[in-house]
Amino acid sequence: MIRRSWNALDVGDHVLVHDETAPSQPLLPGRVTAVESATGSNIVSVRVGSGRGSARVVQPRRLAVHLDSGESAERCWRCEAFYADERRAR
Repeated sequence: MIRRSWNALDVGDHVLVHDETAPSQPLLPGRVTAVESATGSNIVSVRVGSGRGSARVVQPRRLAVHLDSGESAERCWRCEAFYADERRAR
């Protein structure tokens, strides 16, 4: 996510997060729970669900997050790699 969009996030915003502990997994839906202003990029906390009913709060890196707008507006090497692997597996 570009810095301007990252720093504009507010509590309650819906986002999609790459789980850096499981890079082969798809994006996790999440909701911003806290934003702390900082020099450069803000510190953002996001509650994400694992799909198994449990949720956790993470502080993802800016480039591991997308706005949950329903359509992709920016290129992402993680997404491209994930979907390329999915196509090869078929």
